[in-house]
Amino acid sequence: MEKRFWGLVVVVGLISGLGAVVLLKVLRFTQHLFWRSEVEGFLAGVIASPPWRRFLVPVLGGALVSLMTLLVGRPLRGHGTAGIIESIWVKAGELSLPRALFRGFISILAVALGAPLGREGALLQTGAASGSALARWLRLPSGQARLLVACGAAAGIASAYNVPIGGALFGLEVLLGSFALELFGPIVVSCVVATLVSRALVADRPSYVIPHYVLTRPRELLLALLLGVLIGAASALYVRVINLLSDRLDEVPRRLQPFLPLAAMSLVGLAAIWLPELLGNGYDAVNSALLGRMSLLLLAILPLAKLLATSACAGAGVPGGLFTPSLFYGALLGGAFGQVAGMLWPGGAPSGAYALLGMGAVLAGTTHASVSAVLLIFEMTADYDLMLPLMLCTVLSAAVSRWLEPESLYTSVLNRRNVRMPPSVPQWLRGEGTRALLKPVQQRIPPSAPFQEVVLLLLEQPPGTDLYVTDQEGRLLGTIVLDSLKGHLPDHTLLDATVAADVMDTQVPVITPDLSLAEVARRCGKTALECLPVVDQERRLLGTVSKTDVLQRGHF
Repeated sequence: MEKRFWGLVVVVGLISGLGAVVLLKVLRFTQHLFWRSEVEGFLAGVIASPPWRRFLVPVLGGALVSLMTLLVGRPLRGHGTAGIIESIWVKAGELSLPRALFRGFISILAVALGAPLGREGALLQTGAASGSALARWLRLPSGQARLLVACGAAAGIASAYNVPIGGALFGLEVLLGSFALELFGPIVVSCVVATLVSRALVADRPSYVIPHYVLTRPRELLLALLLGVLIGAASALYVRVINLLSDRLDEVPRRLQPFLPLAAMSLVGLAAIWLPELLGNGYDAVNSALLGRMSLLLLAILPLAKLLATSACAGAGVPGGLFTPSLFYGALLGGAFGQVAGMLWPGGAPSGAYALLGMGAVLAGTTHASVSAVLLIFEMTADYDLMLPLMLCTVLSAAVSRWLEPESLYTSVLNRRNVRMPPSVPQWLRGEGTRALLKPVQQRIPPSAPFQEVVLLLLEQPPGTDLYVTDQEGRLLGTIVLDSLKGHLPDHTLLDATVAADVMDTQVPVITPDLSLAEVARRCGKTALECLPVVDQERRLLGTVSKTDVLQRGHF
């Protein structure tokens, strides 16, 4: 890659890291302002607050989101990651930086005021949008623009949780769907730079500090496998409930939708009177589960309550991430499993060890990304001795979840938008553009070419070759296909007066040279033609791409 692009990778990492620092400071300041005086810690501050404050502060957060929705005239809903994936794969890396900054700021305020969502949504969106803005400003090719967006998003999550390795793998596995070396380098550089900035200005320690747990005995590995199956089913439930509530809330009349955030946050505030752990992203509750300090009753009740609260707020239009709430869901389910296992089979590992496994298992089950889930949990906790059971648990959870619910937390959102992503796209489709298979057009004809000349030229062409009608500047006007020509034949008495413009097809799909081969393959699959024309932005004909060549490239 050119030196300028590597410089931009570093710049995106710096911007993502600084953006994360600013947003996290806004989060902590707002939490301190509304929830803490002498008390340290968000959850401790919430618990120490009187019931009326637990209710009114989330209501204030919902009112803020509803007001901003009315002002901008469009919902702020969504956790952002699906939109980033859509931008990378479908929109050539296009993201609006002003909208991302505005939405990120509102998201951070909402989470600080008690929204049961994750802070990471704002950080991912800001990093990705900064990469998109730089690519657009410098007019980078679409391939580099897509990669720069992925670098920004991965750097955002790396700086949010102090996880440079996990953030890089998240960007590769979830956003790009590839571990190719040419993608690995830029992603790693951005994540490292962003993490260094975050460590220097915020903190340099694991996100969760837990005792040293070891799960190596055969029965503990067996329990880890069982937990993987159970958490896989719970992950599928997590995805389905979030989608179900989003679909139901989408059916609310449009005039009432701006007020849904206020309604959802009011319900959350009401529930927080009895269950204060529901408020915010749940970091303190997860720590309690990891340390084995939470009762079995709460470990059983809170995951379902958090799932309902998170689904309601996300579907209602409160911006925020779903990554951190899924960690809460998994940690508490794992902790409950550990306590029950300890009752039925005493003498095993503490419940906190299974809470950690539950975090990784839910992360893998909801994203269908086992590799990044393992590395993210390892970096968040710095406990290497749990790697073997964690790997077993996450892989099994992802397999069970995928079997029960084929769509992940992110692809399900895209499907609701009628955006179809390839389920498993090999590197040859991701790394190369259309130019790799571009062939020149040997024969072009003007729109005024007589019908007899058109027929003779078509008969002289190899099978599957079409004629392309262009103007004097080389712009494509239409395509003439031999097999479909008979459907355009006029009355025989008018053949002498018929020209190419009368029989050309203007509806044949075209492709551009910067499209990935994944998109080219998708478009080829929708037509019976052997070749598709390739045009530039001004519709000048550059050549053709053969369906056979696309398919043959897939075998390498």
